[in-house]
Amino acid sequence: MANSKVLLLLLVVLAPLSVLASEDSQPLPNDTAPVDWAMYDRMWVDGIPRATNAEPMLGHLDEQRATEFLDDTALKWSRHNHCATCHTNVPYLMVRPLLHDRNFAAMEEVRTIVKAYAVKQMEQRPNDVNFLIAAISSALAVNDARSGRDLDPEVGKMFDFLWTTQDPDGAWRYSLNKMLPFLERNYYYVSLLVALGVGYAPGHYYEASSAQAGFAKLQAFLRSNIPVNTHERTVLLWASVRTPGLLTPEQQMSFETALRKLQNADGGWTLPALGRWPRHDGPPNDPKGPSDGYATGLATMVLCERGHGTKDPSIRQAISWIETHQRSSGRWFTRSTYSGRFRNYLSNMGTAYALMALKSCEASTK
Repeated sequence: MANSKVLLLLLVVLAPLSVLASEDSQPLPNDTAPVDWAMYDRMWVDGIPRATNAEPMLGHLDEQRATEFLDDTALKWSRHNHCATCHTNVPYLMVRPLLHDRNFAAMEEVRTIVKAYAVKQMEQRPNDVNFLIAAISSALAVNDARSGRDLDPEVGKMFDFLWTTQDPDGAWRYSLNKMLPFLERNYYYVSLLVALGVGYAPGHYYEASSAQAGFAKLQAFLRSNIPVNTHERTVLLWASVRTPGLLTPEQQMSFETALRKLQNADGGWTLPALGRWPRHDGPPNDPKGPSDGYATGLATMVLCERGHGTKDPSIRQAISWIETHQRSSGRWFTRSTYSGRFRNYLSNMGTAYALMALKSCEASTK
């Protein structure tokens, strides 16, 4: 009996340590794929100034300035590159219908360019086609939903295409060459994008006969591969708000609680606190570093998508951080997790997330 009690005590003490050990033993995101710096230099648009932490703060919220920045950046990027990336026009398409400025000429042009690019990729089937179509279909589905439209039939065909390229375990894999860190070099993130997109897709697309088998495999994959990385858990939590069969209520609450614990004293969140990403140059990513637009926008938006609003003190504090940390260009700054040599694409995505957070929290308070 005594031995049993000692064993039980050891299990109680060591159980949390075993969880931590399993988290620490998780492999880092792939950092071995080569970076084609010359290609990224060609893709960057000279008319979009580099985001730096030295850019002055506005000190107050200016949604119109942020809208103009996003319209200009997404339009220039799309016209110059005729493609879509998670760091630029994908989050732009997700947020733009929510903004007060109803001149959607830029958004519609970006939609047209991105859709044409997707059709071309499905025809040519490059090695990274799974990632490209996952990101584009998700962005367009969210755009359709937030624009009050039916699901674009071409977007439905993109999802249908994805089910035909899905791996037997329900995930998608592709070549990591030429992919931007850290999002595009993550197979798991693709599954999160698809789960998010089919949840937003108008008309319960995931119930369509063409989607049922693939969607069931995706649900099973995500349920069997719960991420350790807090960033991925937060995106999965976001997807689970609209997409059934991804998380139990207990898992949702657990993810939310862990995310709240990472909120900084100033009300924001720090991206390196949400995951471990190796840097290519400069000082290593610091989980105790300053709050940034990407992490604060994502965390705040997901909490408000979960139904929390301004009656929640931590939400009020997060909104205050967003409103007071917009830069003079209209964007919110986020330091690259990989290299200062990039022109800082992540700040574009952080700007979209910051605005999505404000809109989600506004809606959840009504």
